[in-house]
Amino acid sequence: MNKSVPQPSECFTPMGECQEHCVDLTVGDAIARAGQKWGDRDAVVYRHQPLIDDVVWTYKDLDATAERLAAVLLELGYKPGEKVAVWSPNHPDWILLEYAIAKAGLVIVALNPLYRPRELKFALQDSGAAGIFYADRIGAHAPAEAIAKVREEAPSLRYAHSFSSIRADLLKREVGGMPKISIDPGQTFMIQYTSGTTGVPKAVRLSHKAITITARNSYSQWRLNENSRVCFGFPLFHVGGSGNSVPGACLNGATALPLYIFKPAVTLDILEHEHCTAFIGVPTMLLTMLDDPTIAGRDFSAMKSIIVGGAPVSHDLLHRCQDIFNAEVINCYGQTETCGVTTTTLYSDREEKKVETSGRPLVGVGVSIRDEEGQVVPRGELGQLFYRGPGRMTGYGSADTPVAEGDAWIASGDLARMDEDDFVSITGRKKEMIIRGGENLSPVEIEHYMKEHAAIADVAVIGVPDEKYGEVACAVVRLRPEAELSSEDILQWCAERISRWKVPEYVEFVDEFPMTPSGKIQKFILQKIMSERLGVADRQRQESQRQNKGNKS
Repeated sequence: MNKSVPQPSECFTPMGECQEHCVDLTVGDAIARAGQKWGDRDAVVYRHQPLIDDVVWTYKDLDATAERLAAVLLELGYKPGEKVAVWSPNHPDWILLEYAIAKAGLVIVALNPLYRPRELKFALQDSGAAGIFYADRIGAHAPAEAIAKVREEAPSLRYAHSFSSIRADLLKREVGGMPKISIDPGQTFMIQYTSGTTGVPKAVRLSHKAITITARNSYSQWRLNENSRVCFGFPLFHVGGSGNSVPGACLNGATALPLYIFKPAVTLDILEHEHCTAFIGVPTMLLTMLDDPTIAGRDFSAMKSIIVGGAPVSHDLLHRCQDIFNAEVINCYGQTETCGVTTTTLYSDREEKKVETSGRPLVGVGVSIRDEEGQVVPRGELGQLFYRGPGRMTGYGSADTPVAEGDAWIASGDLARMDEDDFVSITGRKKEMIIRGGENLSPVEIEHYMKEHAAIADVAVIGVPDEKYGEVACAVVRLRPEAELSSEDILQWCAERISRWKVPEYVEFVDEFPMTPSGKIQKFILQKIMSERLGVADRQRQESQRQNKGNKS
């Protein structure tokens, strides 16, 4: 590449051999193919998890049971194209339902198990779900009671099934053979609600084809295949679970070992005793596992790789994973709107690339970095990341309206840079950028520096109101066990390593962060908590009131 001429921040990774088997494949086709190709291989394994009974399905068993359940659903009166909600933690039957719903030509609506009745009502009304499958218990809550409260306000809802009824009733019913159903791989299969870190849920529609291509290609690039035993921590209601980890294993013949609910010691038991070769999750999960007192003396000799999404990887985290798990760390980036994966690093990438970037575009994917006017910026400059590729959502909203022609690029809402080798560095959400006296500060960049401190387990940098600068940075820190450190210690450490204007104005400590079920820090909640703790929320309200009075006069 000619470095004397600024190159545009836009690139595309050709599909190549990864195009095989995926172009016209539905999720139902995927499990049928796996049942034929890897019939006796373990498909899904639940063991060493005290909160859930042991389950082991071969691919042949899972395919046959899913087909039987699909036939039951159609005989009950569900019509192809109708929507079926699933409301549960990572129960084995969530996966069974995913494949059965796919085979029946239905659309799965993935619901957060932490929803309260008001949120449940919104999702059922918004999606127009004809039915819902729900866990018998979710923590201390009885989902059946919540459904009963909102059912009259969800007029489309005809059916409600507990998970226990699947085996006690539905699979015992006598049905004829599975009817032939024509399913276009390009039609919507999954609705995911995005909200976790920002607030109001938005329905994202994903097609069969988008899911199967992205899942197969990501697993392929991560070298996960029929010899892999993959433990994953993403919730099944999250695109990283049902949209990538489940179909990715199926399409590549790997064994999936989902976590029912993430617990560090339980996860370490699974990795050790099930001889897992890979783990997929977010950095927070890894940090809590690495700090768990039961980790000492365990045997992780089968481990080969750790795939991390949702947040950048620090040098310290990478080295600890290599030392303790003897595994290579792969860092990736994606969104619900792109079926979970947009860019990824590879085994062969240098450490600097794994830490400082989120990799290059996945095969078949194009990435463009653009300014506010929509123009592609030169390499190295900051702009909003745009995506183009086979994992593209079919649209927002539960109504299956066609995507406008020519609207191939998706604006991610994330700020990023692209280097001369096509590696992309994510610097944070556009809306999370801190503007201090007119100077843009990237929370992710400051977090990246601070995570190098030996005593800091995790950190979130947020913007809080300031009378002089409008907004300043506040670093919220969770220390490692037994670590003792003051705010002044951290600020001095930062001042020696970070440009003066990037040093946080405040350092506050927490024992735990407000988190989404997928393990991401909810910064909008953290901002409210810290603004009130620091007393700046009151000052901001007073200033706003003064301005309003001045405007009225």
